[in-house]
Amino acid sequence: MQLKQEITETDVKEMGLKCGLEIHQQLEGRKLFSRTPTLLRDDEPDFIIKRFLRASAGESGEVDKAAAAEQKKQKYYVYQAYKDTTGLVELDEEPPAPPSKKAIEAALQVATLLDMHLIDQIRFMRKTVVNGSNTSGFQRTGLVAVNGLLETESGAVGVESLCLEEDSAKDVNKESDHTVYNLSRLGIPLIEIATGPHIYTPEQAKEVAEHLGMVLRSIDNVKRGLGTIRQDVNVSIATGVRVEIKGAQDLKLIPDLIKNEMLRQHNLLLIFEELKKREASVGTLDNVTDIIKKSESKVVQRGLEGDGVALAIALRGFKGLLGQQIQAGRRFGTELSDYAKVMGVKGLFHSDELPNYGITQEEKNLIIRKLNLGEQDAFILIIERKDIAVRAMEAVIDRLSDLTLRKEVRVARPDGGTSFMRPMPGAARMYPETDIDPILIDKSSIVTPKLLSERIEDLSKQLSLAPEVAKRLIRDGVDLISLSENYDEVKPSFIIDLLYSLPSVIKKNHDLDVDMQQFLEILLEKLQNQDITKESLEEIVVKLAQGKPIDWNTYKPLDIGDLEEEIRSMIKPIKDKPMGAIMGQVMGAYKGKIDGKELSALVLKIVKELN
Repeated sequence: MQLKQEITETDVKEMGLKCGLEIHQQLEGRKLFSRTPTLLRDDEPDFIIKRFLRASAGESGEVDKAAAAEQKKQKYYVYQAYKDTTGLVELDEEPPAPPSKKAIEAALQVATLLDMHLIDQIRFMRKTVVNGSNTSGFQRTGLVAVNGLLETESGAVGVESLCLEEDSAKDVNKESDHTVYNLSRLGIPLIEIATGPHIYTPEQAKEVAEHLGMVLRSIDNVKRGLGTIRQDVNVSIATGVRVEIKGAQDLKLIPDLIKNEMLRQHNLLLIFEELKKREASVGTLDNVTDIIKKSESKVVQRGLEGDGVALAIALRGFKGLLGQQIQAGRRFGTELSDYAKVMGVKGLFHSDELPNYGITQEEKNLIIRKLNLGEQDAFILIIERKDIAVRAMEAVIDRLSDLTLRKEVRVARPDGGTSFMRPMPGAARMYPETDIDPILIDKSSIVTPKLLSERIEDLSKQLSLAPEVAKRLIRDGVDLISLSENYDEVKPSFIIDLLYSLPSVIKKNHDLDVDMQQFLEILLEKLQNQDITKESLEEIVVKLAQGKPIDWNTYKPLDIGDLEEEIRSMIKPIKDKPMGAIMGQVMGAYKGKIDGKELSALVLKIVKELN
């Protein structure tokens, strides 16, 4: 058995990669179904509430398997809330309000930009969610448009659907028996765009994600900043299954996530094939607490605190396979550990990695004898509170009960790998929302904005800007054309320097982070009226950022003509020094009070006259 260590371009073609994307974009304004603002907060909450959630049957009469898996964790949920920005809808204490008109308009605009077919009515559905991220136990989502098409350099990609839905609560902290959520994010309107499985290379996936992000940022009321747009990546290979990867926030990471998932599926299939050849089997739970209760391992002793136990299972025919690397930095044992972790444990041990973590060879041998293991056998060990340890071990046993790939939801890791999150949900999770009336779509009222790419091109041509500069200005919401017209004494290039270069200088010289946009208009007005010099801007902005009072009169430009004799007197005693020294002394004396170019020209003139 020879596992792959990386995925090449040839592998991508031979493995038959199929990929689709789901893009989620937050909108500004009010929450989708309440009047509360879309203000994201992380300060101390005013109050908290505690809830238990359970899975219930949907319209089909079946309980969704993803919801059922969450209920098995037997967790409770703590919600952080605020008196002024958390409404009763977010607390699930009153029915939803009619959906935000601004959010609906935004969804219709994006659908039009993607040339999608708009449906006649938006009917919201309830999507069962039992991981605690929604206080109601479900997420409201409505289909807006279908059947779009996106052209890429690698071929056309179908855009299957565009939905409008409410965002989930923000995960603040996870413990073995509960999760803490912040409710400020819950209910923020989300536009969800789902492509078809028409992406066939990792690089094409990144291209599609970039293009869809550009389309979404073409409308006015999208939120901007880290975490406001999220990509989920669906990946399968010809011999594998569809896996959904959540939380791919960094576009540059998308190709790595896809390649690593291809690698994981390919290598797991090889391992499963080998296990079948060995006629491998999984044993039952065995308590081995007595064997290691006196272990000097700190990890073991922490796990045994209170009513902790050590549980083990025999894995017959597994020896040497648990330590096999299935993707960069992750082994088969790590894969199994993920299933245990979602049940509340911090991890597991397996025999291929022992002795380690303070567990000795002698202790390992005692466990081997207790489980009656042979030469080709292995074991897994979990040390935790008994009820949690049992749930975690049962999850591992369930995963090894069939040696096949499973459709599942995984979470993106910063290194480009993924870890198990939950089973793939099915149709049983959806049922109609009875508290919201259908929304009739008035197609004649849709105002289609210009694409961001077109606006960048227009701005670049109009002001002779580099495309990257124009892109940054538009991304940051800076209307440089209007600013240039309103403050025509200030060159557009200087406004750009003011926005993007000066903050870097201030950070370097004063270790201070500055948001220039909040001070931009007042500074431009002062420059327009010649009330301050350009040389005084650094000092002024530092004071503004620090909240210090400013005496604007101290920065009013002096008339250089009135100072010529004074400057001549200053230069006369040092006229034979190097020009740099002369210039430095004079500049230091008049810094921020006279235009730098004018002062430099006058110094050169006086030095020449004196010599």
